[in-house]
Amino acid sequence: MPTVDRPTCSIFYEDTGPRDAPAVVLLPSLLCDVELFAHLANNLADRYRVLHVEMRGHGRSSAPAKRYTQEDQADDVAALLDHAGVHGASLVGLSQGGFTAMRAAIYHASRVRSLVLLNTSAAPESTVNRARYMAMAASVMAVGVTDPVAEAVLPLMFSDSFLTANPAVVAHWKQKWLALDRRGAFLAVDAVANRGDLRALLSKIRAPTMVISGDADRALPAAKGEEIAQSIAGARYVLLDGAGHLSAIEQPEQSTSVIRAFLDGLELSS
Repeated sequence: MPTVDRPTCSIFYEDTGPRDAPAVVLLPSLLCDVELFAHLANNLADRYRVLHVEMRGHGRSSAPAKRYTQEDQADDVAALLDHAGVHGASLVGLSQGGFTAMRAAIYHASRVRSLVLLNTSAAPESTVNRARYMAMAASVMAVGVTDPVAEAVLPLMFSDSFLTANPAVVAHWKQKWLALDRRGAFLAVDAVANRGDLRALLSKIRAPTMVISGDADRALPAAKGEEIAQSIAGARYVLLDGAGHLSAIEQPEQSTSVIRAFLDGLELSS
């Protein structure tokens, strides 16, 4: 299984598609593994080399030995590209994956061919939300992800309509969260809750960019995506009607369609 060894952890990734094709790196949300972008990964693999990452402390990636930042995860992306023998790639990131992708585009600009940012934000967490998330993280560190914690997460991740119409899918993801490594989950929430303000740096991004929001996203409302799109020269903005935070799960066909059209239109080289 392909992994990238980092100073305090090991990063797992799946590597599919032609090895000589343009590379696309998929960066999932907090609390999610490669299943988040499974539909997109399968769709892209006919034309692109897809490097599908499980972020620190998620899935088959190990939990780091110490606290880390979103900037550290941007360095993980550069290390992944080095390990895979890829000079530049398009980055697709949802929520935490978007936090990481934007930082990679700023601090490793020569490695980023294009950006797709879903359900994400360049702003820091509010003081109230930061305190709420850190209290939740402390509970997770102490006793793991409990049923009440998982229940509290559900309406942040999914729209009301999806929660009602897709109980089996919702239950599946809830079970995934209950099984998360407690230290890995704590450190991941910590890195998200305490991320810095990136808004003043967005104008440095020169890679072609598309920003996607869901109009039913409670965790990071559409206004956060609009702000990013307005701050990156030439960025495209797409609003998915009825989609909650995990838009790649709620609307896999629609999100895949707009992402594929965007990437195909760039005529990327390997």
